[in-house]
Amino acid sequence: MNDTTSFIFKVLRDSLFFKDLPTDVLTSLAEIAILKEYEKNEEIFYEGEKALGFFVILDGFVKIYKISSKGKEQIIHIFGAGEIFAEVVLAGLKAYPANAKALTQAKLAFFEKNRFLNLIQRNPQMALVIIGVFAHRLKNLLQIIENLTLREAHERLLSYLWDLSGYGSSDKIKLNISKSQLALLLGITPETLSRIFQKFKEEGLLEIKQRELRLINLDKWKSLIKTLT
Repeated sequence: MNDTTSFIFKVLRDSLFFKDLPTDVLTSLAEIAILKEYEKNEEIFYEGEKALGFFVILDGFVKIYKISSKGKEQIIHIFGAGEIFAEVVLAGLKAYPANAKALTQAKLAFFEKNRFLNLIQRNPQMALVIIGVFAHRLKNLLQIIENLTLREAHERLLSYLWDLSGYGSSDKIKLNISKSQLALLLGITPETLSRIFQKFKEEGLLEIKQRELRLINLDKWKSLIKTLT
């Protein structure tokens, strides 16, 4: 196993989706991966582009987004190390349904669709991984719909920060994206986001030092989160 394959193997082994696979299957998976590197703000693919495979993030952050006919951007999701995106190609889509861009310098493992499907035929347990990925993605999409249609702006930020904290397992949070990108992700204006952050500070819920955040009074946070469910 060369250095690149070994690096990909380690990320897959630590990934939520692949960690339970046997070592030999993980090795086979790492061996068919193609390492791709992107600069910050470099496009990975565009909506409508021919979909040849999917990606696992080895390092960095990637955003999936759509652009409206009027040029308005809506971020659908932001992914980090160990996460999968563009897996919809495995459901038979011929073209990517959204755009993907590197938010930071990023290293990705690219899996060509046909080679991956051949691997599944030899290792059926891989199919369970993909079912798990689709189930996880469906849950995320339902949460996005709920946030954008049923929740007020401050509730969206409240829920997002709670998720980042590991549902209260830590009171410290580091934002890995800019506030402008966060505003797009939450479907609100940067001005509104700034006002909400200030409101949370004034209410004694949050301390902010640039991108370093600290949740204050976790019991109060838990109480507020309960009102959202």
